[in-house]
Parts: sequence; structure tokens; C-alpha cells
Amino acid sequence: MLFRRLFLCALFVGLLTGLIDSLVQRWQVVPLILAAEVFEAAAKSAPPVTASSTGSDHAHADGAAHSHDGAWEPQTGLERTAYTVLANVLNAVGTALVLMPLMAFVNRQRGGQPLSLQRGNGAVLRHGLLWGGAAWVSLFAMPALGLPPELPGMQSAALHARQLWWVGTALCGAGGLAMLFLIKAKWRVLGLALLVLPFAIGAPEHAGSPYAGLSPEVAVQLQALASRFAVATAVASALQYLLLGALCAVAVARWLSPLLDTAAPAPVTAEVSS
Repeated sequence: MLFRRLFLCALFVGLLTGLIDSLVQRWQVVPLILAAEVFEAAAKSAPPVTASSTGSDHAHADGAAHSHDGAWEPQTGLERTAYTVLANVLNAVGTALVLMPLMAFVNRQRGGQPLSLQRGNGAVLRHGLLWGGAAWVSLFAMPALGLPPELPGMQSAALHARQLWWVGTALCGAGGLAMLFLIKAKWRVLGLALLVLPFAIGAPEHAGSPYAGLSPEVAVQLQALASRFAVATAVASALQYLLLGALCAVAVARWLSPLLDTAAPAPVTAEVSS
């Protein structure tokens, strides 16, 4: 019963968050991606740049560049939009399935009152926004400091290395924040070390310019788009995680906490005989 309700809450929260996130992306992020794809297509149709002019002919041979030759991708238009919305919804549902149990568990372990609407809507929303902000820092902000969001046409380090660094950074971010804010012991300051660790190791870097192989004019325009893209994705993801955190807190307070209260064992009291 508890898992069923948790799944339904995560499905509802994820669906609403994913749809709203898709609208924000459509307004802020997608136009920049489409503009970059125009430059990418123009660069592919242009004559190849010689090694003497760039010194980076091997950029496409190592699999690190954004090359879609021979790979399936959805058709532009409704199909592409549908897959984007589906990905956003599934991502939000999965995050909610992790976030809501953590909210309820941590709140009870710290001896606080159950997350309930009786505490007031403002308190519940603040609780959710804090969790959403922590998720944004762990899952977007920290990884983006080492691996900024990339546009089509930009070259980058090998995909496997970037994925490993991203996962490690997200785990260090979540673990570091948990140690700093959820642990009362003095050694919680070690959370700072976890936050710094991924950057001490260093993010994987591409050997050469991310705009190698492009004409100077196209490189300048793509660089300007990349700066706008970094800001747009940061804003869109912040709205996504803050909304997700707030909705998760409301769902826990409204539908999960009452069920947890009924499932909790009653305290055992010893009878004293006179």
C-alpha cells in the first residue's frame, strides 16, 4: 500500500513537473539548440579544414565530437518534441521516487514533526524548496562547473569519461550537502572535502578548442550561443528542481505522512504494579 501510494505520487509529481519543464525548455533552451544545429549542419556541408590550419583533424576520430552520422535520432517536429517531453517526465518521476522517501526518512530520523500540512503550507513549501535546491546543486550546478552544457557542433572529451565524472560529482555533491546539513557531529565538516573532491580530480577536457574545425565567424557565433545556453539551462533546471521539491513536499505531507503515521508501531509502555 505504501509503495503503491509512493509510486502514484511520484507519477503525478513527475508528470506535472516534466510538462512544465518542457514548456520552459521550449521557451528558453530549444531555440538555442536549433540555432546551433544550423551552424553544425553548415559546418558539415563546408569543405573539411586541413590539419595545417587547425591541427585538430583527429577530433572526429576519437568519438568525442558531436557526430550523429549513422545514429538514429527523432525527426524534427512532433516526434522530437514528444521524446523530449517523455524524457523530462521520466527524469522527474525517477527523481521524485528518490526525493520523497528521503524527505520522510530524514525528517523522522532527526526527530522532527512529520511533514504534514498541519505545520502550514508555508513550512511545507520551504521544506520542499530546500530539498529542490539541494538537488539542483548536486545534479546540475556542480557538474556544470566542470562540464558546462554543450551545444551541437561543439567538441568535447570522450563520452564515457564525462559520464563517470558527472556521476561521481553528483554523488559527492549529494553526500557533501548531506554531511554538512543533516549530521550534527563535528566531523560533518568533511562534507566540504566531498564538495571539493571532483574539482581537485578535474573534469575530463577535450584536447583542443571546442570550436575546432569551424570558421572563425561560426565559432564566434556559436560561442555566444553557448554562453546564453549555459544561463538558459541553469535557469530552466533551477525552476525544474525547485518545483519538483515543492511538489514532493506537498505529496509527502498530504498523502504519504498520514500512511506512515498509521503504519508506525505504537509505543510500548510498561505497566507498573503497585
